[in-house]
Amino acid sequence: MTADGGRRATAGAAVPDVSVVIVSYNTRALLDGCLRSVQGSTGVTVETWVVDNASPDGSADHVAGTFPDVRLIRSGANRGFAAANNLAIAGAAGRYLLLLNPDTVVRPDTIARLAGFLDGRPAVGITGPRVLNRDGTTQSCGYRYPTLAREIAMSRDGRRTSGGRRTVPADAIDVSREVDWIDGCCLMIRRTVVDRIGPLDEQFFLYAEELDWCRTAVAAGVRIATCPDAEMTHFGGQSTAQVKGQSLAMFIETRLRYYHKHDGLATAATVAAMYVLGCARHWRAERDKSRAKLLGIQRWWQGRGPTVPPAGAIEIGGPAAGTRRA
Repeated sequence: MTADGGRRATAGAAVPDVSVVIVSYNTRALLDGCLRSVQGSTGVTVETWVVDNASPDGSADHVAGTFPDVRLIRSGANRGFAAANNLAIAGAAGRYLLLLNPDTVVRPDTIARLAGFLDGRPAVGITGPRVLNRDGTTQSCGYRYPTLAREIAMSRDGRRTSGGRRTVPADAIDVSREVDWIDGCCLMIRRTVVDRIGPLDEQFFLYAEELDWCRTAVAAGVRIATCPDAEMTHFGGQSTAQVKGQSLAMFIETRLRYYHKHDGLATAATVAAMYVLGCARHWRAERDKSRAKLLGIQRWWQGRGPTVPPAGAIEIGGPAAGTRRA
């Protein structure tokens, strides 16, 4: 047994192909649909974990009563995406781990295609599918790292920061290609890679967790590539939309934490200064949004230690409208 009731495969026990890990907070109806889609997966053996971050909507009880085969962890508090995932990762037995948001629906062949992609490419350690919007249009298929140069370019032409979520060129989405990072709404990683680079960094309570993990993996020599033949739908914004100001502040704080960790204090401080200038320019038109951004900058600058979630903090479900591209 592992901490919090998790179990790793014992000698002689069948090892599943994939351990699906879903972290939930207040998304009961969506979680139900997500789990049913996972249960409909074909061509692959799957064990499913749900970590409930103390949802007040009865999500955990619903899972326990409706999906008895799901390994349920009640975290007891809203621990955030990284920490909650780590609870399940510690006990997961699959050759591959699939981080999956509760506001997603996978197709019957999605998980098998991702696993098969990694089976056929031993040099690739992380992959992700073509992520679709509700209307079937492409939401993402791999990203490039956010950089200071891109932040400056965005600022100069009057646009707000994209949060680094710049996808690969549109003409390259239909073919597999190496990318810098994969969206955490549906990210598959080899168990051996996790054992090598460690679990998710828990200083990232909300946002940037998968970005940080992927960059850490690449620094360790791991290759990341997209698998556009695998498709799934991500509804997005179902939890964070509940408290947009708080989620935006957390987004800004964790983005600065990312820059600080990987590019140094000078880069993080420069980006923070650019954000402040942007808030000043848009103050009259977007006062509430600017206040949230400034709060995030203040929290990062004053703390710069482990993230302390704000009261009523939300979790999972993708960005609230405007936060990922704040």
